[in-house]
Amino acid sequence: MPISVLLIEDDREHARALVDALVDPWLGWKAHVAPSLVQAQLWLRDHTPDIVLVCQHFSDGSAYDVLEHMGRVPAMIIVDAGADAQAAHAMRHGFADFAIRDPGCNYLLALPAQIEAVLEHSSSQRARRAAEAMLARQHRLLQAISRAQAVFIASSTPRAAFDALLHELMELTGSRFGLLGQVQRHQDGRPLLRLHSMADVDWDEAARERYMGGAQEGIVLDDLDSPPGQAMATEQPVIQNNNPAAAAEQGAGLPPGHPPIVSYMGLPILASGELVAVVGLANRPGGYSATDVQFLQPLLSTIGQLELARRAELARRQVEEQLARTSELLADKTRALQSTLASVSQGITKVDGEGRIRVYNQRYLELLNLPEELLAREPRVEEVVRFQTERGDFGTGFQLIESKARDYVGAEYAAHGGKLTMPDSYVRRTVAGRFIEVRTRPLEDGGRVRTFTDVTDYLGALEALRESEARWRSLTQLSSDWYWEQDAEFRFVRLEGSPQNKMDLPDNQLYGLTRWELPNTFADDGQWRAHREQLAQRQVFRNFEIQRMSAAGEPIWVSISGEPIFNAEGEFTGYRGLARDITERKRAEAEIQRLAFYDELTKLPNRRLLLDRLERVATACEREGQHGALLFLDLDNFKGINDTMGHEWGDRLLVQVGDRLRASVRATDTVARLGGDEFVVVLAGLSSEETGAAVESEAVAQKVLQALNEPYDMDGSELHSTPSIGIALFRNREQPVNELLKRADLAMYQAKAQGRNTLCFFDPAMQAAATARSALEGDIRQGIQRNEFLLHYQPVVNATGQTMGAEALVRWQHPQRGMVPPGQFIPLAEQTGLILPLGQRVLHLACEQLARWNRDSATAAWTVAGNVSAQEFRHTEFVPQVLQALYTTGADPGRLKLELTESLLLTDVEESIVKMQVLRNLGVGFSLDDFGTGYSSLAYLKRLPLDQLKIDQSFVRDVLTDPNDAAIACTIVALAHSLGLDVVAEGVETEGQHDFLLRNGCQQFQGYLFGRPGPAEALQPG
Repeated sequence: MPISVLLIEDDREHARALVDALVDPWLGWKAHVAPSLVQAQLWLRDHTPDIVLVCQHFSDGSAYDVLEHMGRVPAMIIVDAGADAQAAHAMRHGFADFAIRDPGCNYLLALPAQIEAVLEHSSSQRARRAAEAMLARQHRLLQAISRAQAVFIASSTPRAAFDALLHELMELTGSRFGLLGQVQRHQDGRPLLRLHSMADVDWDEAARERYMGGAQEGIVLDDLDSPPGQAMATEQPVIQNNNPAAAAEQGAGLPPGHPPIVSYMGLPILASGELVAVVGLANRPGGYSATDVQFLQPLLSTIGQLELARRAELARRQVEEQLARTSELLADKTRALQSTLASVSQGITKVDGEGRIRVYNQRYLELLNLPEELLAREPRVEEVVRFQTERGDFGTGFQLIESKARDYVGAEYAAHGGKLTMPDSYVRRTVAGRFIEVRTRPLEDGGRVRTFTDVTDYLGALEALRESEARWRSLTQLSSDWYWEQDAEFRFVRLEGSPQNKMDLPDNQLYGLTRWELPNTFADDGQWRAHREQLAQRQVFRNFEIQRMSAAGEPIWVSISGEPIFNAEGEFTGYRGLARDITERKRAEAEIQRLAFYDELTKLPNRRLLLDRLERVATACEREGQHGALLFLDLDNFKGINDTMGHEWGDRLLVQVGDRLRASVRATDTVARLGGDEFVVVLAGLSSEETGAAVESEAVAQKVLQALNEPYDMDGSELHSTPSIGIALFRNREQPVNELLKRADLAMYQAKAQGRNTLCFFDPAMQAAATARSALEGDIRQGIQRNEFLLHYQPVVNATGQTMGAEALVRWQHPQRGMVPPGQFIPLAEQTGLILPLGQRVLHLACEQLARWNRDSATAAWTVAGNVSAQEFRHTEFVPQVLQALYTTGADPGRLKLELTESLLLTDVEESIVKMQVLRNLGVGFSLDDFGTGYSSLAYLKRLPLDQLKIDQSFVRDVLTDPNDAAIACTIVALAHSLGLDVVAEGVETEGQHDFLLRNGCQQFQGYLFGRPGPAEALQPG
């Protein structure tokens, strides 16, 4: 038998002699010589010899130092002759045998046999120890099985049983960590492990809390790639020993503080072929083997059977509990059914498939006057029918039964009712004259449920209602009115009297519609609002008039009256009422109105209606504090047209003049013909300022002049005519209406005196102002065409006085007027619409200057701010115009700021946000100018995509002397900061104002303190 020998000897000659004596190629013995203890230790790390021979002494130790490194390998000591006591001492300390080295080394002859004897003795000792250990483990295993059975019997929860079982398994295997849980299934069949027991959970506080939190129901583990998951997925044991990669992979998912998993054994627990649990054991010194799996199998099988039995017992208890709950619920429902049957007003019977009456209530006995003892014995239906027939309950020949059910009831009497079709319901009359409704509902088992209801009062009411309906229908059909009803949602549900002939609308098109949903039906918005308010308040309404167009295009007028309907509980259920065709009356009224108040030729209001409306407008102006205007028109040279072309052409000209006048004014204004070629226009709702009213009325007059100067088409021929217009303003009833007509007439004649085809105000001073304004308007138009408008720039600085940019301010260099301030031409430009081309010019100039500054490194970071008027911003092409200016000039959008006013943004907020957002996405900034002077809604302010607020100079001016202005300025700064906006103070003129604003959080300033507006060349970086 091959034997491996480790020889520890530092005497080379002796060592060679030992090797020669032991190594025999025929026997396969091998010897390795280690001259020192260190070298022996190094060799033992990678090799395990069968026996070790140690000399008593060597250079770095003694023979006794070798024993602690040997483990279970036997060792012999070689002592010198005469050292028998040393040999005995060595045997007591663990050496298996000894050899005495004689001077001639004769002991070597017997040494191989001595070694074989030592090895044989060592082998028998190991076998004995292994057998004893196996017996001990088997005994412990049997004890563990016994304790497992006791635990399962005694434990009410899985956790208590599994904790005890895991402890036994860890003790049996010497494992330092373990887990044990039940295997359950997801709805899709995938297994999951519900951990009920886990050893060594004191890694850290978080791990302990997680385990204790899930201890009641068990922590769920369903990762099939984990070691426990692999055992679930494969239903096979999983063993991993001394695998650093596996240990790292397992450790990656462990809680903080958990010791690394060096060795692991996962064991599936099956019972009757079903996976019921998984146990995981880890970190046993020396690892795990298939022998451990085989050893534990009896215990695992016992655990599986016990778990399966525990689950069966749990399922049995749940079934018993569910059965108890179901029984109690059935008893409750039975009691409720009995109580319900006893309290209902109907008689009820339940007949089974054999025709026997199994269930009935007291009301059934009362309605049919049947004895209790008859029903108590659960008779067949035909027995009860026979009893009633013989008593005469159905009359002779079943005449008291409704005709459709006589045959069936008769068949029941003859005991073969199943051969005929059972009626769902029928009515029978009792001998006492009461009416009973019988309803039958078949059941799936062949039985049926019958109800018996006393409908005497109901049938009487039905008959009375039928007679009433017949009388009502006759009344409505013979009347010129018609009746209608609506539900609670005001939809038509009933019509009587056929409105189709009166409204030209089929009845079926009215049902389901509200009055305001009817096709081609009209009333003004105020009438609809008032009517719907009456309906909402459930009020009675009378003579509500609506108009609709017939299929032929003819107007039809209808007058409607109605009242609300309430049920017995006082709940609103709809409306009902009458409607009447009043078309003929309306036509007569319209004709009377036309003849009395309108000119026959032009269909315009005549003098009578004009005076009435003029009176109303004057009253309204006085009430509202506004101005009105009277425009008196006379056609120039109309008499010549009549004389040369004839009165027919003159009349046609007057008609066209009237049409053009109507098209030139608002619908709320009045156009009237006084007679001949004289027309009057009444304008209402003009400015409260006299100058503003004059401007507005002049604009209308100019529009009229332009319209009436267009050629008139007379059957292919063109006719030209011009008007002369006189204008008189008014704002109250101080002057009689006839006096106003005189003033306008005088102004009209003044216009004729000035050369005709012009307009003239009654007040000479206002006429002069209008003339000056007209001249200024003409100059503005020419100034735009001649590029007379230029920009001056006022610097905007930061807290240190460094220029950050400038605000562009438009100036007008007029060739005769000189430098015209903005206050003189901006309002007029806005009133005349010239602000649009002027604004485009200003925007283009500002972008050009911005591009020049961007190209200079010293001013590349400067921004340019420009004001935008309301007309510009609301114009449909505003955004494309801004983009075009940026594109053509090459200016940086991120350096351009557009200043808007508060009032501008309050109209159509949603459209404003959209426009601002489009430009802001490209980098264009927005500043809210003159903040605090208008009406600002904080709800809107937070939604607007703004970048900056500008404190109006009216608050800055007195910020040091007026506490209110100071508070307002500070509030604006705080508001801007809360909204994430920059804030600029305008009109800063003193160091005191600057210091106050700076202390209170304002970081940007603009005003004379830092520079007056001037040409771009005057601005210097700094």
